[in-house]
Amino acid sequence: MLHQNLGLPRRLALASPPLPGEALLSWLNAMASEYGGLTRGRTAQITGVLADGEPVNALRTGPAPYHPHPTMVHRMRAAAALSERQVADMTWHRFRGTALHPIGPEWAAETTRASVLGRWADPDVLRLCPACVDESGGRWLLEWQLPWVFACPAHRCYLIDACPDCGRRFTVHGTDPVRGRCRNRPPADGTRRRRCGAPLHGLPRVPVVDAELFKLQQRLWDALHSPAAQCGDAFGVFQDLWAMACLALYTAITEHLVGADLVVREAFAAFCHTHDHRADRDLTAASRRSGRRLKAVDRRSPPVLVMAAVIRTAARIVFAVNPLTAADALADLSRNPHSPAIYVLRQAWNSGPLALATRDTTERIKSVMDILDYSGPGFVPPRSQRDRHYSDLSTGGWAPGGR
Repeated sequence: MLHQNLGLPRRLALASPPLPGEALLSWLNAMASEYGGLTRGRTAQITGVLADGEPVNALRTGPAPYHPHPTMVHRMRAAAALSERQVADMTWHRFRGTALHPIGPEWAAETTRASVLGRWADPDVLRLCPACVDESGGRWLLEWQLPWVFACPAHRCYLIDACPDCGRRFTVHGTDPVRGRCRNRPPADGTRRRRCGAPLHGLPRVPVVDAELFKLQQRLWDALHSPAAQCGDAFGVFQDLWAMACLALYTAITEHLVGADLVVREAFAAFCHTHDHRADRDLTAASRRSGRRLKAVDRRSPPVLVMAAVIRTAARIVFAVNPLTAADALADLSRNPHSPAIYVLRQAWNSGPLALATRDTTERIKSVMDILDYSGPGFVPPRSQRDRHYSDLSTGGWAPGGR
């Protein structure tokens, strides 16, 4: 399949161009279907995504889905007649400067799996718009894999991240909407052979009625597609939202979702019921005695409707006239900065999927971060920091200073 002298794949007779915004793995699924049901790994080799002889497992662990390396671009131009821009737009590198870290001398030049995971995006998770999947024949957009996209702006419906029949989460390596059947094994099934088999076309569409949430989704969608000159502002917005979404993830309760759609409130209520300590389930966020306990997988990629709930709550803080007042309405930070819930949040920020959540926040939420930086049971900052960050205790108030 290689030209003898050039080491390039042969030009394919049939090579469909990617859809605008389509993910590389989605395009490979579509190409595999066009070539009579080839495996995705073999399709990656004949289209130039992988070099000849490169193991197909490189689609999981290698750089192809993340960064448009010149050699890969050259191979794909030779095999599928794709331009450098078309190849780059199918990789995660497209979100550098918005949802991912910017491009510049102080940042790593290459976009990697680790750098994607480090910005709260799980490249293995798959979310689908039922309407778009039906219209495109099972192809998906790379934006749907970001935590900031929970609804389809074109069809005004929520994305789906799990099979309605078996309940298992969709993944980019285990789900192929082009072939149209769920291949997950139901968790209650004791055999190793039976798969779900539910159709992935005609998935139920849940409309977004909540005007506030839909307006927020449109705003975030526009920020993801910001011109290069405005990427700095977009990156700051997503970093502030990430920090405040963490605060909501650990402290919010369903009472903070007034006006949200019922499916969002129910999903978040179920999430809280699962992860709250039994003694804390009927308490307010500020009164919890043990804090919400989340495993790494729960922090890295919560269900899509839970993401909608926490990002909606976070946006009320980030875009408020006074973010500290809005944060007080959520977690009562000013009066109770040492609550167990905040302590557990600070522990989560020190390691794991949320380790970078507070590193690049902006002046917009500085007053909130000043409190969160120096709170938590048993935490005593050095005297110099106390002098800067704590107000005169005789006033009973709190006056954050510079971080």
